[in-house]
Amino acid sequence: MSDGDWGSDTYARFRYQAEVTLPYCLSALLLRNDIVAVLPEHLEDIALETTTGWRFLQVKSRNPERGLWKVSDLLVKHGALRSLYRTYLLTNGEERSLELVLEGAVSPKDPIVNLRPGKDRSALVPTVAKHLGVSTELAQDFLGKVTLNESATHRTEINATNARLLHHHAPSLTQPELEALHNALLDEIESAMRSERMGALWPRCVVHPQRRSQVSDERRLAKRLDSARLAGIAALLSAAGRPLLRRFVERGSRPVSPLTQKLVVGGATDELIDQARNLKINAEHQRLARASRSLASEEALVMDLHERIRTYAHTAAAIHRTTAQPAIAIWAYLLEAFGNHAATIDRNNLLHRDPMLLMGEGCVLSDQCEFNWGGT
Repeated sequence: MSDGDWGSDTYARFRYQAEVTLPYCLSALLLRNDIVAVLPEHLEDIALETTTGWRFLQVKSRNPERGLWKVSDLLVKHGALRSLYRTYLLTNGEERSLELVLEGAVSPKDPIVNLRPGKDRSALVPTVAKHLGVSTELAQDFLGKVTLNESATHRTEINATNARLLHHHAPSLTQPELEALHNALLDEIESAMRSERMGALWPRCVVHPQRRSQVSDERRLAKRLDSARLAGIAALLSAAGRPLLRRFVERGSRPVSPLTQKLVVGGATDELIDQARNLKINAEHQRLARASRSLASEEALVMDLHERIRTYAHTAAAIHRTTAQPAIAIWAYLLEAFGNHAATIDRNNLLHRDPMLLMGEGCVLSDQCEFNWGGT
């Protein structure tokens, strides 16, 4: 296989797709998020059988030095949009969605952002029609079924992200037991991926029973992962973490940072999570401004500030650990504390003693796993 969008390490990409598949399998095992079964092809293709139709995912991984994803990356030979277009043609007449799963971030200044849910695809139509050699009407209909999913983290982070997700669904297991569960689920996924490929039969024999021969149906069943096949694993799981799981598997999913994960588990509302994300961005801008000054003498002052923020955060978490929605209570506690004691916490005036900047700095620390927002 060539480099580029296919990546340079075949096994790393194989394992990455298995990790990408894991949250969808969790949904199927728990019978949540409308997902009934998962069918992973050898590389790049995943089919989700849902209660309302089919979802076809095209997974693309590549090394981070290649930069942010752009539409042009999706239209090269073996590009994701070309693969999804083939699926679009071969599943005509079926209720289905076509979804892109890209390792890494997309360029915010590129038309690729118009593939997010609710965005106008019209700016993409001429380019896609030209590269695919189809009419603008066909390109428009095709793009109307394509959605960008952004919840999959980078290959260096996805194992840890899935480990935390599993912990939320099996909170009573010890760390060694959780690791064994994680490996068992990955083994099952990789076994399905390694089973004989569907090849040219994909995806028609997946969605069209009348197209199946005995041989093709055996291949399909070898790849089908559901609660019946993985009953032993399903028995260990709890639905307690389902709000977080939904963010990973929903169509058009957005990035799920560690901060977002912690807030969701703690019962935070969508509005509070958006506010935390914005405060974190503001705090990161302040960090860049401090870094540009390159004052070594500030390092000790920053460490002191962080220790004070963590002290308040850990206190809040301890006080509200048994609250039904601890994230909301912790958030309110910190807002009040930072408002009343900004001068004490930010005694060296690194953040201008601004309560909102202190809150944002706390969100940055939480994103770095310095503290959580309650929950398991």
